Order: sequence, then structure tokens, then C-alpha cells
Amino acid sequence: MATATIRDRKDLLRLRAFERDSYKDYALTMLTAYVVHWLQRWEIPTSLENVAVASHRMFPVKFGMVGWSDFPDVNRTNRSVLQMRPKYRNLATSASDKGVFLNQRGVEEAVALIGKLGPPVTAAGRAAAVVEEEVRPEIGKRARSIHPEAAVEAVRRSYLFEVYTTSRFDEAEAIDLIGLLDVYDHTPSKEKQHRLRRLMESAKEVKDGEVVEFLEKVQARFHRYLHK
Repeated sequence: MATATIRDRKDLLRLRAFERDSYKDYALTMLTAYVVHWLQRWEIPTSLENVAVASHRMFPVKFGMVGWSDFPDVNRTNRSVLQMRPKYRNLATSASDKGVFLNQRGVEEAVALIGKLGPPVTAAGRAAAVVEEEVRPEIGKRARSIHPEAAVEAVRRSYLFEVYTTSRFDEAEAIDLIGLLDVYDHTPSKEKQHRLRRLMESAKEVKDGEVVEFLEKVQARFHRYLHK
């Protein structure tokens, strides 16, 4: 099958709906895991709005508004996302300002459904492709466009740094670390460690002692998570 590249959220409108009978028996949470998985692979933010639009494009019968089936039902998508949290189905973590992040179990659910439905398809009948090599910098090398000053400034703008500087660091959660490192929950631990080290190198390079101390405490607090 020919392929088409999905590059940003506007391309989600090019997705074609699956046949109703192919997905009608699957739970909303499993379908949502499938959608989140593909958004992550396309490197499109997994905000509730993006998840709702993509879910409706691919599975309109399940995610359309009652009486207005041509439009996505954001409330239904939100309920599905809430059901995916560790307390319930344990498929993902989520935060309104960061998006939805599949855990290993969620990834397995998505992969299982890919085995049954195949990849998403565009309206033109082309499989939605994933382009990774041309957009991902080589691991172990700092991207030339990223300067130490910019990296440190990004750290200072992060929610985790705000929590740290307002004496609420004991409230910090793994999803806050994910936001700082700009990764996904299922990103390999070695890559997470690498990104944290790279931030530390940038902070030391610009001699920002406060950020260095912050990153050292981040490393200590999330040691188990970073090495699981």
C-alpha cells in the first residue's frame, strides 16, 4: 500500500474512518490507546483536543456527538482518557496541560489493535506513514539548533522547575519529569537518562548553579523511574 506522511495536527483531517464493523466491539479505552500511540509516533501533541479529533476521524461511530455525528465528542474522549488512568484500566497517565502518555500496558493494547486493524489510512487510501530518521537527532549528539542557553531557559520554564522553586517539590510526579525531558512514558530509560544528562551539561556550561542543583535533585527523586 502506498503511504502518506502525517506531519502535524492539520493532517489529522486527512484520516479516513475505519469500517464500523471492524471496531464496534472494542472498548473506547482500547481505541483511544490506538489513537494516542499513533499521535506519539507522528510526534503530534497528545492533547485532549488532538486525541478527540483523531479518534473521531478514525472511529466516528464511537466518538461522534449524539445527534451531531459529524463532530467529535470531546466529553466522551475525556471519559475514555480518565478511564485509562492507573486507578482504573492502567493504560496511561494524563494531565490537561501536557497530554496523554501510554504506559507499557497501554502500548501493548495499541499494538494488539494495530495487529487487527492495521495502520491508519488517509482519505486517499494511503497508509499513514511515520518519518523518524529525518526528524530525530542522533542519540548522543546535541542537535546543532539547541544551544545551552536555550536548553536552560526551557528548564526554567518547565512546570517541574516551578514546583521546585515554590517549595512543592514533594508533589512532583513522573509526568512532570516527562514534560521536562520532552519524552513519552514509554521512551526507553536510557534515552530519558541521556536527556537529563544533556540538560545537566548545558546548565554547567552556562554556569547556572540553581539549575544544576535542581537537576541533581530531580535525578535523586526520580532515580527509580529513570532506571526501571
